[in-house]
Amino acid sequence: MNKLLFIVLNIFLGALLANSIAPLMPIFQEKLNATVAFSSFIPVVNTAGTTIFSFIISFFINKLGLKRTYFIGYTFLLFSLLILSFFESLNFILIGVFLMGAGLSIVFTSSTTFLSHFEDPKFGVFHGFFGLGGILSPMFVSFFFKSSISYKYLYLVYLSFGVFLLVWNINMKFPDIKINENSFSKSKPYLKPLFYITVLSLFFYSASEISTITWAPNLFLEFGFTKQQAALFLSIFWGVFTFSRFLMDFQLKLVNYRFYVLTITSLSFIFLSLLIVLKMPFLFYLFGLSMGAIFPLIQRNANIKLDKSEVGFLNGITYSATGIGSLLFISIMGYISKFSIRAMFVVPIIGLAVVFLLQKNLRD
Repeated sequence: MNKLLFIVLNIFLGALLANSIAPLMPIFQEKLNATVAFSSFIPVVNTAGTTIFSFIISFFINKLGLKRTYFIGYTFLLFSLLILSFFESLNFILIGVFLMGAGLSIVFTSSTTFLSHFEDPKFGVFHGFFGLGGILSPMFVSFFFKSSISYKYLYLVYLSFGVFLLVWNINMKFPDIKINENSFSKSKPYLKPLFYITVLSLFFYSASEISTITWAPNLFLEFGFTKQQAALFLSIFWGVFTFSRFLMDFQLKLVNYRFYVLTITSLSFIFLSLLIVLKMPFLFYLFGLSMGAIFPLIQRNANIKLDKSEVGFLNGITYSATGIGSLLFISIMGYISKFSIRAMFVVPIIGLAVVFLLQKNLRD
């Protein structure tokens, strides 16, 4: 129980950090006297840190072991939070968010790999806490705004949370994940269908999910709703999305993996398709309810079926791929938006169709 709590608190802190950047963007723009376009470098640099270091850590996690890998991740995070707490220039903020992205990628990869060694890994709860952090982080930012407290103190609170987890990490006992390099080279996990189909599925899933959420407010404005209504729709979406993740582990006891993943992927495809045609916000909520469990479900399946010496590599490559996919889909949709807001959502619909086909053809 203590180990699971340690893991979910790590993912919860990661969600708070990752999801605090967007609501803080107006403050960064004000402090830096920067335009919206110029300040967009901040989330891009953060994603770059996540993508690059997810790829790097995938090759070293088995050599370092979980304790050392976590320690490196915390080091990046604590340095980033110190920078963001005490410096305001653009250069320092960019360095801070890049280091944050790097640290988060390492902590996420370590936590996922640690969880995969459990006898009954609760991937739904794991990702549910990420969703919970995503819901609460804008509230925390809003509280600091309303109380006229500098955002730097928010980062100091996060810093204290990180120090607490670092101390816990030092006293935590981890499973041995170090492996013989020769045996890993011989197994060549990247050639296994389960490995590369999982990575491709999560690439297209994450690209579809994040790009849809990024551009959803614009879609609702196109439908004639107000900005306030669009924000409310997005909040409800995150609520049902997170609920479906907490529900996943229970539902997995009632139905088999293949039926579950194909059902919710097809439903996500249907609800998003109907949304852009019928313009009904209720369909957006159903989309979130059906979509929420896809990522943890696919990730869990691969983590419990691959050899334990291979899951660290899988998780690092996965988080790197999801970052690339998200940037790619967001950019493509942004270009299409010049011609049609509704047409741009055909991109994530196609992405979900690809996930369905990949999973349908998966053979363990």
